[in-house]
Amino acid sequence: MWNYRVMLKDGQLAVHEVFYDDEGRINNWSVEPVFPRGDEIEDLVSEFERYQRALTEPVLDYAALEVESECRRK
Repeated sequence: MWNYRVMLKDGQLAVHEVFYDDEGRINNWSVEPVFPRGDEIEDLVSEFERYQRALTEPVLDYAALEVESECRRK
């Protein structure tokens, strides 16, 4: 499963793709922010709806996720 989430990275907020494991824990995310794109206007409408949902979720801290991920690998 995946969704868009707002992440704080290097002092700036941006939307990233975030991926989850079967238990709903974050297990991966996009390094770079994503941007809306599509072949049809309806594709962009869907993208912006997903972005809007991301704005209702808590902001994720990019650096904290990296530390947590590194700890799980050990």
